[in-house]
Amino acid sequence: MIANMDAWVRDGIAPPPSSYPRIANGTLVPLERYAFPAIPGVNQPHEANQAVRIDFGPNWRNGFLTLQPPKVGAAFPVLVPQVNEDGNERDGVWMPEVTVPLATYAGWNLRDPAIGAPEQRVSFEGSYVAFPKTAAERQRSGDPRKSISERYASREEYLSLYQSAVDALVAQRWILKEDRDALLDRGKAEWEEALK
Repeated sequence: MIANMDAWVRDGIAPPPSSYPRIANGTLVPLERYAFPAIPGVNQPHEANQAVRIDFGPNWRNGFLTLQPPKVGAAFPVLVPQVNEDGNERDGVWMPEVTVPLATYAGWNLRDPAIGAPEQRVSFEGSYVAFPKTAAERQRSGDPRKSISERYASREEYLSLYQSAVDALVAQRWILKEDRDALLDRGKAEWEEALK
């Protein structure tokens, strides 16, 4: 994004169009409409951080707090990015791992029951939930997500799709050209890890 900002300031080349979840198209929703798939063994958040309106009195903008403690008002609405049938966010800038997925990449992670409070989220930590390798494995576990073998006929097909995803992001200027080869190597490593 720094390169895009530089090109915009120096040469008048506009940055890529913004890409983020929106209320209007249903990609930003209240938590109760969050449609994370029922993946066996994976719990999902049932709360999101809320902020509330507080009132310190009519002159707080001038530095005079006449209500202390402040009056606590209604909570602000909390919205979360909606996900697709794989549990990956439906909107935003999709990195190749999400465009050509081998897993669910969630923006949250719940605490391990061994450390207590398993219904609470771990701050600043996401989740990687691998897809089943085969249809038989998916059926045995009851995982609703398609398996890797149901998505990709071969390693070569996966890598070709992954390369197309990388090249599209380079063309859209979300990824620098000089990062292309490293990302292609990352795609190969992701495939090998997923199929261990």
